[in-house]
This record gives sequence, structure tokens and C-alpha cells, in this order.
Amino acid sequence: MTQLRLTQATLAVVGVLMAAGPDDRVWGLRLCEEANLGSGTVYPLLERLEKAGIATGFWEDPPPADRPPRRFYELTSAGRQEIAAAMMARSAARRRWLPAASPQHGVIP
Repeated sequence: MTQLRLTQATLAVVGVLMAAGPDDRVWGLRLCEEANLGSGTVYPLLERLEKAGIATGFWEDPPPADRPPRRFYELTSAGRQEIAAAMMARSAARRRWLPAASPQHGVIP
């Protein structure tokens, strides 16, 4: 797998995918709406997540007669692990930038 960059867009899309239950299918337009991002951001991001093995996509089967089939997306188990590791690394990196806790600075960790 490749190094996952946790941009705001990535966090928004991954958040929607992580919040979806096993029977709660997520497709592109729904991701756009729930992540509050445009399709020009969401679809290239989904493509990168699929190529990295973080997410997988599959077509609605059987396709409905009254509309085109949807492409559903979900996180892979390896993708969930990579996201968790990337979020922990991001959190650790942010903590390094916090001022040291000391009584004179009045900073509470």
C-alpha cells in the first residue's frame, strides 16, 4: 500500500465510508453530499483509494431497470488498518507542535 495523505477531503470521504454500516451502501453522489465535496474532488480521490487498496468499488447488481447502476464503495480491512495508523501518526505529529505543558505558560495538555 502507498502512504495515505490525510487531507481534509480524504478525511471527509473516509469518515463517510467508516460511518456506513455493513448494509448501508455508499455510492459516489451520496459521498459528495455527505462529505460536502464536489464530484471533481470525490471521484479522483475514490480512484486513488481504490488503487492504493484502501477502498474497493463494485457495481450494483442487479442493475435497476429505471436508472443506471450505482458504483458502491467500501473500505477494505487493510484500508481500515492503514487509516487508523495514518490517523495515529497524524495525531502524534500534531502533538509535537503543541507547546510544552508548564505552569508558567498555563498550557494544559
